[in-house]
Amino acid sequence: MSIHRSRARSALASAQSELASDEDQRLKYVALELRMAIESITYDRAFAYKSEFPPQEYETWQPKKVMSVLLEIDSTADSDSTLSFGMEPSPGHKPEVMNALGTEVVFNLQVIKRHYDALGSYLHSQTLKRTLSGSGPDYKKMRKRCEEIASALEKALASPVFNSTFGIFSSFDCCECKVRIRRRMPRDKDSLVIDCFDCLASYTLTRMPDGQVRMDPHQQKILCANTGCGHPTIILPREIVNGGDWICEKCCGRNEFRLGLVHHPLT
Repeated sequence: MSIHRSRARSALASAQSELASDEDQRLKYVALELRMAIESITYDRAFAYKSEFPPQEYETWQPKKVMSVLLEIDSTADSDSTLSFGMEPSPGHKPEVMNALGTEVVFNLQVIKRHYDALGSYLHSQTLKRTLSGSGPDYKKMRKRCEEIASALEKALASPVFNSTFGIFSSFDCCECKVRIRRRMPRDKDSLVIDCFDCLASYTLTRMPDGQVRMDPHQQKILCANTGCGHPTIILPREIVNGGDWICEKCCGRNEFRLGLVHHPLT
């Protein structure tokens, strides 16, 4: 169990304890704990995709945004699922008997959208408009929402199996920095453009008829700008930036990217 799931359970327990007091003034603390539980259970879900989750998104804390990133990686990331196993009578044939390990209930994007921001509204003083109108907090409505959220969180956290992810993956060493890259092929796509998280080298992954995934690095063949040389060099797209340069292996001159391509002869 990740630390995030443990935090979600702790926050839920605190919220349920506050709810049991039946004191309306305690509901703001219930709302706070439930928000923290929603954040933690969503971070826990993201942890299951840690090898696919873009590092630049690590600073994202809003559950809606985190779950949206996960759904870009895997369209089933917020769907409930049941995990079963069985013995195949022969390779490729469905088992006659399947044994269920359990069903995972995911705290999904739809539920997050319906409740997370609403909980936030309970943590602020009343607006001027509501104060002037003489209408106080609707504690009955607030309590009902908090109980509904707590129930949904309890079901998700009680799942006997959780954070199980399945898919067709391509795994290879980056041709530039040698870091291991592992990416999921979407069910509804036959090709996918990806970047190495460490060095930003880019690749196209293509699903082949035999079920394998082919990896093609993005490279550009560029000729030395020295008119008397013209030696070709393989350049990565990320290296084609203003001020980027390389040394020609043949004439040893330095080629530099500007708005145009400038050659500096060997001196």
